[in-house]
Amino acid sequence: MQNYLNLMQNRASIRSYTKDNISRQNLEYILECARLSPSSLGLEPWKFFVFQQEKHKKEIATIANNQTHVADCAAIIVVISRADFKDYFIEKLKKRNISQEELDKRIQTYQPFIDSMNLEQRFIYAKEQSYLAIANIINAAHSLNLGSCVIGGFNQEKMNQYLQLDTHKERVSMLITLGHTNTNPNTQKARFAFDEVVEFKD
Repeated sequence: MQNYLNLMQNRASIRSYTKDNISRQNLEYILECARLSPSSLGLEPWKFFVFQQEKHKKEIATIANNQTHVADCAAIIVVISRADFKDYFIEKLKKRNISQEELDKRIQTYQPFIDSMNLEQRFIYAKEQSYLAIANIINAAHSLNLGSCVIGGFNQEKMNQYLQLDTHKERVSMLITLGHTNTNPNTQKARFAFDEVVEFKD
């Protein structure tokens, strides 16, 4: 098991995969890491659709600007953002092991915030939360020595149509390709220096 800093130092986006499949056990491990991701207010405004058949991967690749690694990967995870969290917020809170007093306090605090958002604002909020799950997906994959690549270059309208989503409730956030690496990735990081991005203010 790699420690987390080594994981970050050695992970790279992979765009070339072998023809090998990913075991169901490893896929479920990756998706469980996604499911357990943190989210604001514990809303978990996401779903994860998994595609492994060649036909579906090729069709999705067409929607994703014909990127070859989308068609050639072992699996695609489509991350869905949910804007219907307004409908289940209170019921989800009730499932937590909290007192009635704390439950009432949280509803009074957060319900006005949720109610203040229009549909587009709810989707923006949900998509921001989905990035937390996406990070866990790609890092979990790397911990299993699997390659991954986050795909933002796709036609969202066509992808929503392909999945037959009710776009008043759900929309595609990102695609993630997964597979066994068929290349020696360049893991040398071209990142800003620590002091360029971190400031201790007190």
